[in-house]
Amino acid sequence: MILFIGVLPVSGQNAADYIQADINLIADGQNVPAEEGFLSQNNVILVPIHTLHSIFGPSFEWEFDGWKISILYGDKKLVMYTANPNCLNGDKLVRLPARPTVHNDAVMVPLRYVAEELGAAVLWSQEIRSVMVSTTGETEWFSEISRGKTMRSVHKNKTVVIDPGHGGSNPGAVYGNVEEKSLNLKVSKILKDKLTASGVAVYMTRTDDRDVGLYERAEIANKLNADLFVSVHHNASPNTSAQGVMTLYYPSTDDSVFSGRKFAQIVQKHLVNTLKTRDWGIIPRPELVVLRQTRMPAVIAELGYMTNKAELQRLVTDDFQEKAAQALYTAIMEALQQ
Repeated sequence: MILFIGVLPVSGQNAADYIQADINLIADGQNVPAEEGFLSQNNVILVPIHTLHSIFGPSFEWEFDGWKISILYGDKKLVMYTANPNCLNGDKLVRLPARPTVHNDAVMVPLRYVAEELGAAVLWSQEIRSVMVSTTGETEWFSEISRGKTMRSVHKNKTVVIDPGHGGSNPGAVYGNVEEKSLNLKVSKILKDKLTASGVAVYMTRTDDRDVGLYERAEIANKLNADLFVSVHHNASPNTSAQGVMTLYYPSTDDSVFSGRKFAQIVQKHLVNTLKTRDWGIIPRPELVVLRQTRMPAVIAELGYMTNKAELQRLVTDDFQEKAAQALYTAIMEALQQ
């Protein structure tokens, strides 16, 4: 253990060990910039640790205490030291592919090792000199980018309408002092920011707490000639033990085109994979106005049951809302390629 925690000062390192890496970092389809730049040691890419926080979201925690780097994510704990090749991964001591360091006042850690230990998929593309990271494990977009298409160029002329359910005098489901309309809006705003950053034109049927008619919501999407319509909701049930996600769609007999049903399958897949919850599947709902009246593939995403006390405690957290928005974002980006 003494050998593990004994570290050298940065000034004692051979600076030639590290070289500036002229690469791109792309996470879940979005470019991730770093003012401090990226480093390479023995062909291993090191990134500023704060960029990992931006990739993995609020549940990613890290501390730097002198030479000690602590990373917490879910049930994972990684402890490293600058200038030291070892990492304490849980209760196991492993050798890192590159030594953490400090560069331009930023703590730098080996990207692939950390990301993969936290459950992400990582790929290097020599063609476009980019490291691609998928926090959801979904890698279909890797090949698109490797062929030289960024997500921004692929989706530059696409329009998505996000519909935060309820609002104004219609609170939706209410449990305790939590109103569904507020949860719907919070997730929708996070989703909008993610899509806008990827070059998608986004319109929200409401951006604050106001009444918007069901037919008006559909009309907005139709007038914009939107490519996709996503209505964000949270569920309720007399069965207070019910939990999980479902996606609603308008049934169509034409299976030759990209339909609401196919869109719902993509959305449901990403919600289940990202939120790690019960899969209620996709459900046809021909009577719902926003699904019936819209002329583009449309879904209602039910993100969880407010009537389940344990699930509600998750639904109100920043961590859950970020993950829910990320799942919807990934699904939309996949659907726009169909």
